[in-house]
Amino acid sequence: MKKIGIIFILVLSLFSCSNETKEISDSFTSDFHGKWTLIKMSGTFPDSETTGNQMEWQEFYIFKADGTFVKTRVRNTTTTTESGTFETKDINGITYFELTFLGNSTLAGNCYGNSKESLFIDADGLLTGTWRTCDGPGLVYKKSQ
Repeated sequence: MKKIGIIFILVLSLFSCSNETKEISDSFTSDFHGKWTLIKMSGTFPDSETTGNQMEWQEFYIFKADGTFVKTRVRNTTTTTESGTFETKDINGITYFELTFLGNSTLAGNCYGNSKESLFIDADGLLTGTWRTCDGPGLVYKKSQ
């Protein structure tokens, strides 16, 4: 009888746990589709924030309703464009974008040197990169279309 009770408690505890990461509904993410333009860049040193033409480069993302994106960066006179797919997730009330670039990416801003990138929507409704967590630049984007 003890075994049945233990199995019942185990099964009950498995079903009562919720997954904190969930896919966001299409209607919720539709507000995030469109163009997001880089508006602010910061380094690891205090007072290293730059905006506008003072930034080291200009760039933007275009998130499409079909789950694909395009990222374009203009640095000096060179324009680089790459694309891929993305997923949106809600993790503890914060909207995250998980980007996967097609092929080897030179534009993926991350800590691992791979073709993935993570971004999140902050409390002000701005798109923020996670690259700064490993001494990369802090990049902030604003929806422009």
